[in-house]
Amino acid sequence: MSRSIDELVEAIQTHEVELNRTAMEADRLGAAPASLVDIMRTIRVPMVKVPAEAGGDNLTLSEQVEFFAALSYVNATAGWVGFNHAGAASAAAAKLPAKGFAEVFGDDAVPFFAGVAAPTGQYKTADDGVVVSGRWKFASGCTHAEWALLTTVEVDGGGGICSVVIPQSEFDVTGEWNVMALKGTGSLDIECDDVFVPLHRTIEAQSNPERGGPEYAIPYPAYVAGENLGFTLGVTERFVDEAILYAKSKSRGFGSPLARRGAFEYEIGKARMQIASVRALGIDTMTKAWDQCQSLGIIDNQGIGGMMACVAYGSELCAEVVSHLYHFLGASAIFEGSVLARCFRDVHGSVQHLVASNEAYDRLGNDILT
Repeated sequence: MSRSIDELVEAIQTHEVELNRTAMEADRLGAAPASLVDIMRTIRVPMVKVPAEAGGDNLTLSEQVEFFAALSYVNATAGWVGFNHAGAASAAAAKLPAKGFAEVFGDDAVPFFAGVAAPTGQYKTADDGVVVSGRWKFASGCTHAEWALLTTVEVDGGGGICSVVIPQSEFDVTGEWNVMALKGTGSLDIECDDVFVPLHRTIEAQSNPERGGPEYAIPYPAYVAGENLGFTLGVTERFVDEAILYAKSKSRGFGSPLARRGAFEYEIGKARMQIASVRALGIDTMTKAWDQCQSLGIIDNQGIGGMMACVAYGSELCAEVVSHLYHFLGASAIFEGSVLARCFRDVHGSVQHLVASNEAYDRLGNDILT
């Protein structure tokens, strides 16, 4: 039975202590530790976007903002790899043929997917399937993924695009993840060479959903807009709350506590309004897009443009919030183990994601002016 957004947020809060505890460990390891993966499995994070008829929660776009904000607030690694798992699992659950769906999702499974939308692999047709080779970068969560959903193009220039589902036993995790932000996400590379994928584990580009409603035909990157914005929002909210606690006991030099500095009071007040505006804009934009999708079966170009511009603007504003406040916090906030340092890095890291690109303003402006 599908869970409500309130039930899902409550599930996160039930595991708040463990999620907080594993956040620093994930950064140190460069990947989600097994204990964190177990918590995500208990909460069934990969299933939150999956169609209800396939055993998932089918969260709306605005509910995705809320859920991933709540999860990212307590553990940014869980939020980042979680939305990648949820996006890939929901696409596979909605579009795999019946035999493939049964293989991956049967017996009430909670499959952890790594997913890469960029078509950096190739396929060639074979009897009853395709043969796939390639390398896919930024496969978040691939160190503990049981499956990979990968996008490929036809070898001989036929122009075909095909997504394939490959089990962990048939791909290699390669590369290094030495980064300044999103340290715990383990966003390494996936490689495979001449791997046969049966037709029942392939998905044709722009195919109609086998399960679920029209929301499962929303194109990438709009398909992951709500979850991506939720991540950045949640980490920013955590940063601000931590800065407030820190300021009440922190003095720089021989001055008064930071919380009593007028300039800091100004920035905190402004930050609260900025965060509230990001949340309100995100919920409103995603609700309107969802309603249009449900009523018309599609989100029009201006709606898609509005979704992506919302993510770009919200992410940009969140990065501005943490930057302005970070300048006040002093040397104690730069240590690796500091929640403030971790949140500062991760917010700025999230702005670099394709989904948050400020090119969205160009596209929205073009749609408005055309």
